[in-house]
Amino acid sequence: MQPVDFALPATALTPDDADGVSSVDLVLEHYDREQLPLRRYLIFLGADVETAREIVQECFLRLHEHLLRGGDQSQLRAWLYRVGHNLLRNTQSAFHSAKTDRFADAGEMNSLAAKEKSVEEDLLAKEQVAAFHQAMAQLSAAQKDCLILRAQGLKYREIADVLKLSVSTVAENVQRGLDRLKESM
Repeated sequence: MQPVDFALPATALTPDDADGVSSVDLVLEHYDREQLPLRRYLIFLGADVETAREIVQECFLRLHEHLLRGGDQSQLRAWLYRVGHNLLRNTQSAFHSAKTDRFADAGEMNSLAAKEKSVEEDLLAKEQVAAFHQAMAQLSAAQKDCLILRAQGLKYREIADVLKLSVSTVAENVQRGLDRLKESM
């Protein structure tokens, strides 16, 4: 079978700004840096692994279209998370999905770092995960969302943009969520 060449539109290969950075280069740069954390975030929100992969692909396709249309290039990281968040919520609504365990696939996400463990280490790790899940279940949805995004490395301003909250509300949710987790664990 012969390889098939796909060409991007010619407009994508021309410089988009004064620095000479093309939209393709910008998308690839963000993809390299954000695709895995974005996928983890979607899984934390309840997406299965395959749905998360599809949504991540859709996010970067939309980013490319956004840049080709001359869209705002500031806060692209927050923009990606907002698009991913909305796409997942739309997917969940469209399929009338039942409430799922947000951390069901956490083991699969960490498979890259998996090592052989003793039975005791495995049991201890499972107990710690169960305690964490129980503690997270006690948080409000806003606190969970803010903590998950913060754990992905987003700044308060970016979290505020993703969740459409004020920065002070994000800071309050993160602090209260951390305090409740400390109390519970």
